[in-house]
Amino acid sequence: MPKYDYECSGCEHQLIDVQQSFHDDALTTCPECGKDELFRVVTGGIMAKVNTIDTVGKLADHNSKVNKNKLEEEAHKKSEANPTIKSWYQNPKYGSATHKEINKMTPQQQHRYIMEGRK
Repeated sequence: MPKYDYECSGCEHQLIDVQQSFHDDALTTCPECGKDELFRVVTGGIMAKVNTIDTVGKLADHNSKVNKNKLEEEAHKKSEANPTIKSWYQNPKYGSATHKEINKMTPQQQHRYIMEGRK
């Protein structure tokens, strides 16, 4: 059950950590002065989070979260504008043996090298 704080606007009496169900009505009558001027004080409790941007770092974090897709799109465009093309012999899928090493292999080793890329 959640806990609520109450304050009387007439006598300023405070009730702290009153346990109530979500379905219960808020208290209205002050136990100190008997007037119907009791109101619930809004508190954050443990789960409260303040979202203030008061430093440059917080502003940068906020902007990077908000503009994440735009930043990723710009980075992708930049990488498409300057592609790095690898030659077939630089691709590890095709193996890394030199011509001399391939010529020294037996036919079975050459076949395995061509099919699997292993020496």
